[in-house]
Amino acid sequence: MDARIKSFDVSDLQIPKQRRSEQARRTNARVTEVCERLRSLASELGPGNRLPTIRELCSRLNTSSATLTTALDLLENEQLFYRKERQGIFVSDLLLKRSVHIVFNNSLIANNAASPFWSLLCGRLALVAEQRAKSKNEHISFHFLWRDMPQPIPDEHIALLNSPSVDGSLIIGFNAHSFEHVSLLSKPHVVFAGGGDWMVQYDEATSARLAADVLVRKNCQRIGYWSAKEEDPTSPFDQAHYFYQALQQQHFPVDRAQFRAISGMSTPMRRPLTSQERGYLLVKDVFGSAQEERPDGIYISDDLVTDGALVAFDELGIHVGQDVHLVSLANTDSPILFGRTQNITLLEQDSEELVRGMFSLLESLLNGMGPTQQSVYIQPHLREV
Repeated sequence: MDARIKSFDVSDLQIPKQRRSEQARRTNARVTEVCERLRSLASELGPGNRLPTIRELCSRLNTSSATLTTALDLLENEQLFYRKERQGIFVSDLLLKRSVHIVFNNSLIANNAASPFWSLLCGRLALVAEQRAKSKNEHISFHFLWRDMPQPIPDEHIALLNSPSVDGSLIIGFNAHSFEHVSLLSKPHVVFAGGGDWMVQYDEATSARLAADVLVRKNCQRIGYWSAKEEDPTSPFDQAHYFYQALQQQHFPVDRAQFRAISGMSTPMRRPLTSQERGYLLVKDVFGSAQEERPDGIYISDDLVTDGALVAFDELGIHVGQDVHLVSLANTDSPILFGRTQNITLLEQDSEELVRGMFSLLESLLNGMGPTQQSVYIQPHLREV
């Protein structure tokens, strides 16, 4: 055997592979460095101004044309630069605009039994986003995703929302925390219907207190609480807890048997019950028999449940406002309960105030003036009969 032929060693294959990997890491690091220097240059030049030529940039940044081209392509995708044929590369007008991304869980709308509140909220977001794009010089992007609630933001969107090109985000229907309660986003963000470092919520505690005040003032003797799902009055995570506390604070004798919901049973069509069907069945179950312990005052925490309950009350000949007093949560501008609220006290939640609250909180965070509290609460509007 020719002595010049070296015996085979697996390391002979691994070393070139390692070298290629190290070279790729160095290349990526160099591209990242050039991107940051180009961002600084864009800030110096200002929107609409032309960059130096490729040759001049290579010399100025001490880099190769290949690395520079890769960096420019990445920043062009971020809309930091744009090209004009035969004229050169220019700084985008979006440079001074804040980049805000809105991530909306589309499952909130697409469900056949979904409340119209979510469509109203989506429309409000689009309207206010358009207004702010003109008046606040913000570049706003929408992302509609479908995930079961509650789920964390998908990994690919976590990377996007943490990228240098994004200033902040609004999250609707997702958690910005992991299941281990670790923050997923390093950039300012505001969450509704999910968890995050900063949240905007409707004030359920105030709604419960107002509902209790109304029903006690109407001299109700047996006060109930109805919802679309089973809730524990002693659990601080359920809306029922706030109402339970509010009645206790008024020294009202609370009967936990009056805190009711219809379980998640399916219909004969093998689909889950809608909230309207749950409200309808609650009335039939509680008022359809000859039991004596019927409530004469009820706080209903879902306008869809109220909608179904009113149908059943009509069928049974029970007069709302006389035989039983109702306080119901409702959504401003929602078609639910339209024309049937004459004898019902409403606690209205305004989606426009919610959206403006989300944008206002995000703007404070972007300006480095965020409030000391983690959550901002939107107050209900009492419409008492």
